[in-house]
Amino acid sequence: MQGMILAAGFGTRLKPLTDKMPKALVPLLGKPMLHHIIDKFIDSGINEIIINTHYFSEQVEEFVKRSSYKADIKLVKEETILGTGGGIFNMLRHITEEDFFVYNTDVVCDVRLDELMKYHKLNRSVATMVMQDRETFNQVIIDSESRFCGLNLVNKGIKKIVREPVGGSSLMAFCGIHAVNRRIISYQEEKTEYSIIDVYLNAVSGKEKIKAYIPDIHWFDIGTIEKLKQAEKFLSGR
Repeated sequence: MQGMILAAGFGTRLKPLTDKMPKALVPLLGKPMLHHIIDKFIDSGINEIIINTHYFSEQVEEFVKRSSYKADIKLVKEETILGTGGGIFNMLRHITEEDFFVYNTDVVCDVRLDELMKYHKLNRSVATMVMQDRETFNQVIIDSESRFCGLNLVNKGIKKIVREPVGGSSLMAFCGIHAVNRRIISYQEEKTEYSIIDVYLNAVSGKEKIKAYIPDIHWFDIGTIEKLKQAEKFLSGR
């Protein structure tokens, strides 16, 4: 199996930790965030891993070079930051399988990736997004069939619905973990930097199916120092 790790970001919310290192190498329980995700990938049977880099990219390269992971790891450096959408499409040339994983580097989650992929393939979705019922500023709108229908951007007071919900709708939070099918390439945007969520909105407008996968999981956004400490406390307790 193949998977992508999005690790190019600046990690501004983690300053001053990211003044001299990339977000992906910020320690979590004494080991870089990136290490934990690579380990999770390998434990899940993912033996080909593609990682995008930009900010302090040479440090990520050196970390991977001196590690001895039992996986084929490729680094794709972005000369300019491409966003989640641009980053995924820039790495897509290294994907040879029909379905693959995408994982944000600043996420701690105990979701089972094998179960996610099973659900994704069963539904033949162009993408399957891991979601949770929790409060967030950017809410995902799903219907009674667990289909992605749009976004509710609370901070901006904007609601975008690109597919009429079937049987009512509910609001969920996207966890930054997804399974994706290669046919998503049909919805690649022409601009340089963009979000994968914009791509998903276009795909659903084009009658593609994107499903929500809502397992019973623990999830942490470790993009801030406070949340990093919360994740470490949880993991230490386990």
